[in-house]
Amino acid sequence: MTFNRRQILACAGLFSLAAAAAPVMAADKKTWPKKPDVPTDFNAEEFFVELEEKGTGIVFGNKDAKITVRVVFDTQCPWCVWQYKEFEPYLDRVKFVWYPVAVLNPWSEPQGAAILSAADPAKAFLEHEAHFKDEFRGIDVRGKEYPFEVRKQVWDNSKVARRAGTRSVPFSVARTADGRYVPVAEQKGAEFARLVGL
Repeated sequence: MTFNRRQILACAGLFSLAAAAAPVMAADKKTWPKKPDVPTDFNAEEFFVELEEKGTGIVFGNKDAKITVRVVFDTQCPWCVWQYKEFEPYLDRVKFVWYPVAVLNPWSEPQGAAILSAADPAKAFLEHEAHFKDEFRGIDVRGKEYPFEVRKQVWDNSKVARRAGTRSVPFSVARTADGRYVPVAEQKGAEFARLVGL
């Protein structure tokens, strides 16, 4: 196949346009400033009270403790598994209530429902955590059905978290011994202890 002068010039022009457009397309890629872990308009007390009144969670730790922490978590979230381990050393001094939400993928809701509907939800939660590194990331719920009311509890928890403006999981609010409400974004244990006054 042979090209005449006009065709050669047209091809050269197209290549030039493509080369010129490439840096522009790269420059057009949007980058956004990092949002704060705790939304600027976040009301910690409202979030805590709404979870207490409208949510369904799993209790761990000292039920008579003067500090209570309410945590929203997604069963498919590796950082939620990490957060439980960071909180574990404080189980003797803090009451923790973990609320499953559905934000990461379609398995979040049925796994949350499986934990909430278990005869012993705390045991089911720990079993899920123990199997998180398995192929399915925790309790295998494929082909299983859970009561609508329990699935709805997961969505009720999710609605509370969404209304509060939470941006990620895990996310917690602590009511301290002196009655303050303290947001606790993903935290190492030592920082958590400092925040809540342990």
